[in-house]
Amino acid sequence: MRINSGHSSSLRRFAPAVGVPQVHWVASATLAAVFAAAPALGAQGAAGSSIARRVATAPDGEVRITYATRSNVCGDGRDGVSIGRSMYFSTNVESYGGWSNMRCERGPARVTLTVEGHRVVGVRTRVAGTWSSASSGVTDLGAVPAAEAAAYFLSLVPALDESRTRNSPMLAAAVADSVNIGPEMLRIGRTTTLSRDTRRRAIHWSGALGDASMVAPLVEIARSNGRSGISGDDMGPGDGLEGAATAALSMIPDDAGVPALTRLVRDGSESVRKSAVFWLGQRDDEKSRAIVRSVAANDKETDVVRKSAIFALSQGESSKADEAFLESLFNRVESETLKNQVLFSVSQRGSNDGTKWLLAKARDDQQPIEVRRKAVFWAGQGHASVADLKALYSTTSEPRLREHVIFVLSQRNEEAATNTLIEIARTDPDREMKKKALFWLAQKDDPRVTKLITDMVVK
Repeated sequence: MRINSGHSSSLRRFAPAVGVPQVHWVASATLAAVFAAAPALGAQGAAGSSIARRVATAPDGEVRITYATRSNVCGDGRDGVSIGRSMYFSTNVESYGGWSNMRCERGPARVTLTVEGHRVVGVRTRVAGTWSSASSGVTDLGAVPAAEAAAYFLSLVPALDESRTRNSPMLAAAVADSVNIGPEMLRIGRTTTLSRDTRRRAIHWSGALGDASMVAPLVEIARSNGRSGISGDDMGPGDGLEGAATAALSMIPDDAGVPALTRLVRDGSESVRKSAVFWLGQRDDEKSRAIVRSVAANDKETDVVRKSAIFALSQGESSKADEAFLESLFNRVESETLKNQVLFSVSQRGSNDGTKWLLAKARDDQQPIEVRRKAVFWAGQGHASVADLKALYSTTSEPRLREHVIFVLSQRNEEAATNTLIEIARTDPDREMKKKALFWLAQKDDPRVTKLITDMVVK
């Protein structure tokens, strides 16, 4: 993975977002007029919308709608939808990056509305694929104009604000072709009566679907919502409105938001700097990565912001410059928090040299024991072989480190890991280590473990 909104996914790069054609501005006027005609923000369906009228008269059950999608939209026909560098899944999981081992095909949007009492209570968006055969309780409205669909789905956002499907109306609007909804997403993001999650997602879309005109308002949102004294416990970019605004700046087509993002890295509040440096680090260009490295190395910067910068360097395409920097930074930082973050980030690079470096740090008795334990853990989570871990166990006499190697081995699924634990339980002269190995072996469903425990009891 790597970043998402609470969620796990690869940050492997996807195609850059396609610029918004000029025709989108024409459609925007129509969209604004539709919203101006709506009787109230919470009304289901914009006034005068033929989609709203048709949905309102449909029987309870499933209502299907089809319309054209943007040129940078694709999907797997089931649960996954990608727009530029953003991915969304029907489980409300979202991620920034690209598809991994999944097909992503161009095609129309296929949106399913769940209707109860003539009101929409659920929205599910698919792209590409085909409908299953219609059955009773299904009303198919067929193909509708994309701009009208976008206006209709955005009008549903307030009514579904607190529901479990709150992301879906905006996603359904975001995929629609030939309409500029960036300004309307920005308006939703500024609506203080809506939930923070809804506002965050709308702010995200205002950048991903907008243009250079979004830069100034997004900077204003970031600065006005920036906080001081934030917790540095999480490694991600944060979930406040300032985090959404900095993410949106990084997604504006043609890199229009990058200069503003770079300024925020230097002069925003702590929470803004933390978010801005993370999103700057998601870019593959060396200039941006160099700025992130300079923040990570700046001993006048707070640990919260430096930690975010170090984490950002663990993401995206592998860079020898980043790897060399992280390994050199480890010896320059005094904070155990930052040392631990470097260990994690090196493990995420996935290189053999990084694994060897982690194992060397685990053996280094000049390091605090907790740092050494973290080095073992992240090496085990990465590319360290069972043989590497076994060798480390055999060559160290530090009990807390040996105990941690046993734990790391217990988390591996290879037969060799189980064999090593069995060997420790049978032959290690240290009774405490034997007990630790037996404890973790007992968690495994392996007949050899049952026999081992039986033999030891009999003896």
